[in-house]
Amino acid sequence: MDSSADPRTAQLELLVEVARIATLDLELRPMLQRITDTLSQKFGWPFVALITIDRDLNEFQCEAMTSIVETSVYVGYTRTLGSGVVGQVAATGRPVVIDDVHGWPNYVDTMPGAQSEICVPVHHHGRLVAVLNIESMELNAFHEKLPLLTTVADQIAGAIASAQLYDEVRRRVRLMEMMSEVSRTALEATDLEELLQRIVRYIHERFPLEIVAIVMYDQERDQFVRTVNVGMLPPAPAPWPVSLGVIGRCIRHGVTQIVPDVQADPEYITVNARVTSEAAIPIRFQSKIVGVLNLESTSPDVFSPATVLAFEAFADQVAGAIHISSVNARLAETSTQLEQKTHALEQANEHLAAAIESLHRISTQDGLTGISNRRHFDETLTLEWRRAARSRSPLSLLMLDIDYFKAFNDDAGHQAGDDCLRRVAQALSENLHRAADLVSRYGGEEFAILLPETDGDSARTLAESIREYIESLDIAHPASPLGRVTVSIGLASVVPPRDGANSGDFIRAADAALYDAKRSGRNRVVA
Repeated sequence: MDSSADPRTAQLELLVEVARIATLDLELRPMLQRITDTLSQKFGWPFVALITIDRDLNEFQCEAMTSIVETSVYVGYTRTLGSGVVGQVAATGRPVVIDDVHGWPNYVDTMPGAQSEICVPVHHHGRLVAVLNIESMELNAFHEKLPLLTTVADQIAGAIASAQLYDEVRRRVRLMEMMSEVSRTALEATDLEELLQRIVRYIHERFPLEIVAIVMYDQERDQFVRTVNVGMLPPAPAPWPVSLGVIGRCIRHGVTQIVPDVQADPEYITVNARVTSEAAIPIRFQSKIVGVLNLESTSPDVFSPATVLAFEAFADQVAGAIHISSVNARLAETSTQLEQKTHALEQANEHLAAAIESLHRISTQDGLTGISNRRHFDETLTLEWRRAARSRSPLSLLMLDIDYFKAFNDDAGHQAGDDCLRRVAQALSENLHRAADLVSRYGGEEFAILLPETDGDSARTLAESIREYIESLDIAHPASPLGRVTVSIGLASVVPPRDGANSGDFIRAADAALYDAKRSGRNRVVA
């Protein structure tokens, strides 16, 4: 039965698709965008948005939006909690269904012609993390949709939690890389000045910061004695007292100082008019403050709690590096002691490299296109091959190649080539409607689609549909005889192990068919 004729089937397909999207994207905003696109496409809703909540700033922000009509809402759009219908749901945590927006006092008109609206809270472990907002040009469009969208909201909550976990993993990987760099620099730098210069340059090159400085503190004299910095910062007097500035306050109080608006802080000393925010982090070794890591930015929202936490851990690592450098500068340690330190640091770096490698292995997505990568494809093929062999069910494979892609890159440039790869990958994903189907970037401009429980005839029908769909996108391709992007597709089908093949033969068969498709004129399907 066609899912369009059976609302329950359509709803089930939607839930399956949202669950699939949650496994495809680990980055929050692209994942939420796929979800809003899917909701809009499945039900024809003209406006779908996902809004996140920031209690600290008392506001909500649009993280993803799909709109086929004119609207004043955009990704990054913010309003105060309690403002409008979305703000009401964000403030109360309870869903709102509006059959006619014209009779609703809190409605904010952001979409001309809107008639009805539904706002569903997204809770995770009892905490409101987002709001799903949908508007329609029809009255009573959502009268019976609350149960379905509540279930979708639960799925979104889990997806957001997964994305946040992924962000935390990436943050830790980045922090470990920073710590590894400090350890390496501590070994390579010949003196304290070189060590500090390399550290501030390393931070400045990797973060959106206007000024990065390390200010050394002499506890006995209670004054700053040295400043090493990079960025638009004039030379500081040396020595200078700790009674001055946000950096001095960091020393006096012994805790990190975060200044989101420097103009509102009476102790801030203006040295660069571009700066809007500052973080001053104590560098502490064995409970003794030896300096301050001072960071200044032109953006007011750079110093998030997670970022500050990472820099505080980094400052602890810097403290250790400073101590090592100071000890090496003051003392002529024996070669045995130096060898022991080197060995310990090398072991730490090896463990760190192993940890970073382990964390990187969790990623199964292609970084450019967002679809599965080659490693994930190989792993999935092995599993599906064994499953098909046990169940004696058919397994099909499509190998796709963008026609004349090298010429496309040469003519249009690599940026356009990357955009083309992303659009083709998205088109392939849009043409797969089963959770078990897998589209992967196989290499370069080549893609692979694994189709469990699909015979050759069905696979060929799908392949033709994909080929026609990509051609219909009308992506300009000056180097193609047709003037637009097309694909060649090779198809192989097998029922393991009855056909006497193995997975390697299976891939080679699809590759051979792809070669025949390109040799016989391109823009076609060959089995």
